[in-house]
Amino acid sequence: MLAAIGGLSLKHWYSAPEFYWRANRALRQAQHDHLCMHAEVFRQDALYFSLSVWRDAEAMRAYAQSGPHRRVMLAANRLAQVNRFFHFECSEIPSAELALRYWCQHIRAAE
Repeated sequence: MLAAIGGLSLKHWYSAPEFYWRANRALRQAQHDHLCMHAEVFRQDALYFSLSVWRDAEAMRAYAQSGPHRRVMLAANRLAQVNRFFHFECSEIPSAELALRYWCQHIRAAE
């Protein structure tokens, strides 16, 4: 399985309604995809995170390039200040805490 965690913060408070609407549609898209093993969003330290787990890289790629997810990513640069993703292999669905730890380690290493 392949997990993806991404974090972002909004550029402006007034971007929140559009962001929530777009992100919720993308979340529902993932949750209804039979190749998605898990999908959730959560907030941590003023950042919004998405965590999804996919059967394989091809399934993740197909999701990322289609439907509501593609549209929210096209709007992300306009709406968000931070937009970083980290992908990692997993044998079971990671907790949000574990995925966030991996994300933080990856971001620190990249800086």
